[in-house]
Amino acid sequence: MPDSNLVLNLENLESVTHAFARKYIAPFTKEVDSKGEFPREAYDAMRRLKFLALFVPKEYGGLGGGMRDYVTICYIFAQYCPTTALCYTMHSGGTLAIAKFGTDSMKAELLPKIANGEIVIALAYRESGSHFGIDMTEKPESKNGVPGVILSGRKSFVTSSNYADFFLTYTNSHDVKGGRNNWLVSAKTPGLSVESSTWDGLGMRGNNSAPIVYNDVWVDSRYRIGSDGEGGTQTDFTMIYGILGFAGVYSGLGRAAFECILSHCKNRKYDDGSSIADVELVRLELADIYTKVASQHALTFNAVDAYERSDVNALRLAFAARLNATQNVLEICGLSMKLGGGIAYSKHLPLERYLRDSYASLAMSPTPDILKKWLGEDIVK
Repeated sequence: MPDSNLVLNLENLESVTHAFARKYIAPFTKEVDSKGEFPREAYDAMRRLKFLALFVPKEYGGLGGGMRDYVTICYIFAQYCPTTALCYTMHSGGTLAIAKFGTDSMKAELLPKIANGEIVIALAYRESGSHFGIDMTEKPESKNGVPGVILSGRKSFVTSSNYADFFLTYTNSHDVKGGRNNWLVSAKTPGLSVESSTWDGLGMRGNNSAPIVYNDVWVDSRYRIGSDGEGGTQTDFTMIYGILGFAGVYSGLGRAAFECILSHCKNRKYDDGSSIADVELVRLELADIYTKVASQHALTFNAVDAYERSDVNALRLAFAARLNATQNVLEICGLSMKLGGGIAYSKHLPLERYLRDSYASLAMSPTPDILKKWLGEDIVK
């Protein structure tokens, strides 16, 4: 299919996304995993074909897409390469923050470039040893009369670290007590460096996660998103997108595992011509797997619908959807490996990769235990 038919549009989003994934994601998935390489071919194509412009408003050259569009793309991408889908959530979160909270001048400068594929954003939030807090602080400093701040510190597990053009960096405000800020820091800024060029994870092996070091990095104040101290509010707003994006990723991964094992069971023949799928116990297992896959999709998109209609319970439904997607993807991949037997164990099927990728759902922040804590608090408040 020519690229002219693969430009993302909201009217044919599902069919275009599947076609894009078949051409620019699926052919590279095995290599992305085996070599632990960032899915560069997919992201270079996303730059050209408007996939990075989903959350950019139409007046800046983007698509003006919403939550359902975003989660649908995550769900479809993950069926072909969960790593690619995971990285997509990060860029989307950064774009959303600019579109929602950026100043008019920031939007005018950056959003058209995102829409044109010139900018990919990564999230630099986590810090080792911070007990889920943020230690990085700002030091006000002007350069040639231009107000700005100096950032020093280290952010850990930054996805797309060697590919991103900007890092959305979360800090403590210098002037607002208890306030947080989001800064857009160019990857080319002097003093900023990626600590490692390789990521050797168990699963999601192409996400290129690495620490980012800020060694007296000066940032112009105009690259702070919104007003001083409002970063926490911004992060609270974008959080539900991240949570439902992850739910979409792990639901898509579960769907891929089910389709793989179903095909294997139907096509693996005995000498008498019958298939594995003709065995009653196998059908019982397939029914169990399918139920979990259907549950993932139903809860995820139920939460999406709740968010889009401004339901007061949308956030708790998002927490539940992400928890459900995590719990079920682990079971789906485990059961599929069991049904696949030696063929799956010997890597003749991609189920072993799916299983490894599924374990990322336990480690990606917010982790299941944190989600349970938040969900419990929301339920009883």
